[in-house]
Amino acid sequence: MAASRPSRSVSARDISIGCERLDGAGSWDTLEWTKIEPVTRSVSHANFEFLLEAERVLDEGHGVVLVNTDEAGTLFVTNFRLLFLSDGTRNIVPLGTIPLATIEKFNKMVVKFQSTSRNTNKSSSRRLLQIIDHICLGHKLLSDSIDMETVMDLMASLHLAGKDMRIIVFCFRPRTKQRRAIFDALSRCTKPERIWDLYAFTCGPSKFSNLSPKVRLLNEYFRLLGKGFHHASMRMIEDGSFTMSNDSWRISDINFNYSLCQSYPFALLVPKCVGDDEIIQASNFRARSRVPAVSWCNPETGAVLARSSQPLVGIMNTRSTADEKLVAALCAQLIDEKDSRRKLYIADARPRKNALANGAMGGGSESSSNYFQSEIVFFGIDNIHAMRESFARFRDYLDTHGAASSDGMSSFLRHGGWTWGGGNLSSMSASVSTLGDSGWLIHVQSVLAGSAWIAARVALESAAVLVHC
Repeated sequence: MAASRPSRSVSARDISIGCERLDGAGSWDTLEWTKIEPVTRSVSHANFEFLLEAERVLDEGHGVVLVNTDEAGTLFVTNFRLLFLSDGTRNIVPLGTIPLATIEKFNKMVVKFQSTSRNTNKSSSRRLLQIIDHICLGHKLLSDSIDMETVMDLMASLHLAGKDMRIIVFCFRPRTKQRRAIFDALSRCTKPERIWDLYAFTCGPSKFSNLSPKVRLLNEYFRLLGKGFHHASMRMIEDGSFTMSNDSWRISDINFNYSLCQSYPFALLVPKCVGDDEIIQASNFRARSRVPAVSWCNPETGAVLARSSQPLVGIMNTRSTADEKLVAALCAQLIDEKDSRRKLYIADARPRKNALANGAMGGGSESSSNYFQSEIVFFGIDNIHAMRESFARFRDYLDTHGAASSDGMSSFLRHGGWTWGGGNLSSMSASVSTLGDSGWLIHVQSVLAGSAWIAARVALESAAVLVHC
C-alpha cells in the first residue's frame, strides 16, 4: 500500500478531464424510473460498524482515490449514501461521502494527461504519478520515466455533482471493473423501482409501511375532511367507494384514469358545490389541465391552500365561467357567524412581467375583477432557466472563494475548507460582490418570503390561497 501523503488538490494545470461520457450520466432528473432494475443484491460479508441502522452495502470498490483530497480508500455504495473510507485512518472521509438523494448527477469520464506537461513540467508529472501510485495499490512506486500515455490509459474516473455544491471526483484501479460496478449500483439506488426501497422507509418503523401511495393519499384526504376514522384500502379504490365528502369539500374520481390531467393524482379534493362537468370545463382554461384543487385545508377554520397552473387568458383576456366558479368556491365558506367573507389570494409566483409575457403565448394571470373577493399577488420568483444559471454561478463562486490549495489555486470544493475570500478586506469585498452577482441569495429570499407570506395568510386570516407558477 502506498504511503499516506498530505491532502492536496489536483490542478487543471496537471491533468485535463476529458468530457467524453462513456455510458451517459445518471441523475435524479434524467434517469427513467421504469428502466432501472430494483435493488436486490447486497454484499453479504459487509457488516461494518460505521453503517447506520438498516443501512447495508450494495457494492464496493477498493484502492479508489478521492482526487479532491489525494487520498486512497474504499468506496461503498449503500442503500442510503455513497461512502468513502480512508485506507490510512479507516475513518469516513466527509468530503467523499454523500447521501444518494443529495447527488444531482454523476457520470464516468476519461482522464487525459496533457502531452506538453511531460516535457515542460516535471513536478506536475511527479505529482500525477503519486496519484497513480495510490490507484495502483499493491504495486511498486511508479517512476518519472514511465510512458505517461500508457499510464493514462489506466486512469478512469467517476464525477459526481452534489446538490450541496460539492464536485467529487474518484479515480479507480486499472484493469478492474470496479468503476462500472459502482456506477451501476448508483444508477439502481438513486432511482429505485419501488418507493419502499428508499432508505427513509427502511431505517425504522413507519405507520405507512406497505401502503400504496394511493391509499396514503386517500387517508390524508379523509383526515382533511374530518373523517380520519375511515381507513382507505385498495378494495375501496377498486370499487370507487372513496368519493366521500363533508359540508364543504368532496373527493372526486374524475381523474381516476389520469385522463383529465396526467400530472395530478387519481383523486382530487374539490369544492362540494362544483360538479365534475364544471371541473372538466375549467380544466380547458388551465395550462396542462391543472385545475384549481385543494392541497390542504384546516377543518376548524376553513382556511384553504390550493394549487393550479396558469390560466390561459392570452392577449384577448379570455374568461372561463367554470374556472371562476371553481376558484370562488375555494373561499365560499364564511369565517364566522357574523357573515365575514373569506379573502381569496391568488399567489402568482412569477414576476409580473413574466406573467404578461406568457400572455402573448396564450398563458397569463388572473384579473382580480373576474374572481370574487380576490387579490392577485406576484412573488417575483424567476423561472427555472434563471434558477439554473444562478445556481451555476453560485457553484463557481464556492469553487473560487475558498481555502488556497497547495498548487496556488483556490478551491472550496477540493478541500472543504472554510477560509472566506483570503482573509483581507479587498478580497472579501470582491467575494461578497461575486456572491451577490450570482443572484442565488435573492432567489432563496424570494422563495422563503413567498412561503412565509402564504403561511401567514392561511394562519392569521383563515384565508384561501391559490398558488401557481
